[in-house]
Amino acid sequence: MLSNAVEEFPEHQIVLLGIGHTNAYVLAQWRKNPIPNARLICISDHSKATYSGMLPAVLAGQKPINAMEIDLVELCAAADATLLIDDVVGLDREKRELQLTDHPPIVFDVLSIGIGSVPETTELDTQQDHVVTIKPMQTFLQRLHRSLHREECETGSPLRIVIIGGGAAGVEICCCLPGFIDGQNINTPYQLTLVNRGEQILAGSSRSVRSRVNRTLRKKGVEIILNRAIKQINSESVIFDGGERLEADLVILATGATAPPLLKELGLPLSEKGFLLTDATLQSVSSAPIFAVGDTGTIQGEETPKAGVYAVRQAPILWENIQRLIKDQPLRTYHPQHSFLRLLNTGDGSAIGEWFGFSMEGKWVLSLKDRIDTAFVKKYQIPPLPQNRRASS
Repeated sequence: MLSNAVEEFPEHQIVLLGIGHTNAYVLAQWRKNPIPNARLICISDHSKATYSGMLPAVLAGQKPINAMEIDLVELCAAADATLLIDDVVGLDREKRELQLTDHPPIVFDVLSIGIGSVPETTELDTQQDHVVTIKPMQTFLQRLHRSLHREECETGSPLRIVIIGGGAAGVEICCCLPGFIDGQNINTPYQLTLVNRGEQILAGSSRSVRSRVNRTLRKKGVEIILNRAIKQINSESVIFDGGERLEADLVILATGATAPPLLKELGLPLSEKGFLLTDATLQSVSSAPIFAVGDTGTIQGEETPKAGVYAVRQAPILWENIQRLIKDQPLRTYHPQHSFLRLLNTGDGSAIGEWFGFSMEGKWVLSLKDRIDTAFVKKYQIPPLPQNRRASS
């Protein structure tokens, strides 16, 4: 889909691959103050972007699904940018071209890659009907809905739901999934089990936060299995690396972040874990005019978790460095923070938070989280036209 017409070919062509937390900021800034004599092309495999921070609230039934969605068609149109809904299959660094599945190659002067990460599945079979991965997040709720109703019809007995992954995503799914199930008119009883291969959930969080979360999960009746890795998933159970089996009608994968397979196909330097390797300016260490942001990039010499807060903080640096690169000016350095506010929706009108090792809990924490999340999404949502204007257009 082309959302702009250009009378003269611009001097610079800037391409955003993936419209996540960081690249979305560039698109929004472009709408306010486009770079002179330049064209912006956005490439995404979906027409909507989903804000991960608000997914738990939507899952719990506290927010409608459109509250976490950013309509890329409308946003690109408002920014006079070109939007291509397609999959990238390769990169020609010498020609500065991205190869796409259904469109001709896209030439770029500056490229920013922000396609996020994917759940770590090792050799697990994720194509089975009863296995649901969080990503792509745009379709998570629809896939979860189908799997729940399929299993309810097939079993007729209590549903055994296993969530794999004891990080923030796994914890919030355990807390908020009951709200989703209640909204699906599913009357079948269910049992939630959280499986984590580490010795404790929320590794890296303070002891007080883990204590609050463990207490909340126990109160909700969630069974917690620690220090166990999943070797295989079959139609009836998950199989641990020691051979033991845990019966499962529905498996939700909320495992840690790993690199999308596409990154290996781009021919750019990679980190040990397969993410695009950058310097502190977010530019690829290949020296090509390519940035890697959010989960997609790993800064050489830095050990930071794959968390959305870093993508958000990188955004102003990326926007400025794109302009500096075009002008052949020195690039700014991004300095990742070493602590940030963590907020976990517990699905019951409350939330648990952590700030510099201190924990907090209550309705006011959820209210804080909602204000932060709502303010972020609204920056990228295009308000609908007034009724009278829509009628006359």
